[in-house]
Amino acid sequence: MQTKRIQCPQCGIVLDVKNSKNESVKLITCPSCHTTLQIKFEPQKEPLEAHTYCAPKASNDICGLTELATSNKAQNSACLIYEGYSYHLEMGDNVIGRKGNSSKASIQIATMDRYMSRQHCRINVSSLPDKSLKVVLCDYQNKNMTSVNDQTIGQGDKIRLMDGDKITMGKTTLTFKLL
Repeated sequence: MQTKRIQCPQCGIVLDVKNSKNESVKLITCPSCHTTLQIKFEPQKEPLEAHTYCAPKASNDICGLTELATSNKAQNSACLIYEGYSYHLEMGDNVIGRKGNSSKASIQIATMDRYMSRQHCRINVSSLPDKSLKVVLCDYQNKNMTSVNDQTIGQGDKIRLMDGDKITMGKTTLTFKLL
């Protein structure tokens, strides 16, 4: 499945668009200004289910994401996987960081990567009305890089995580899994 991050030329909102129907050109409507946008994709071998959502501008409201399409399968827990170990995510805010004596992270990853901060990012887990999970990652305002599927997360950016996403903190890559 291919994902493209685009910015609406009319209103400036940032959108992450996933192509699931093997379309070479996908037309979407901006949820903010209702402009029709045309996104080009490389052909895929087989279609997959997709999610399209807004990547909101900086705000303190983690629920600021507008979900345009959802999966019918409800998941009731989530975890991060690193080197064969699973780190369970609790409902609410989870601070992710490198394990250490002075680390205050609620989830401490056992890595020697000094580019991963002791409080690197925050992952918020909440339940939607259909009992599925909404999992949102945001940077913890540290000096080290965070990316999701090779897309760098800037300060104030929030991104909804999907099953199988690769999260890189510093030089350490974890896999996000819905259970």
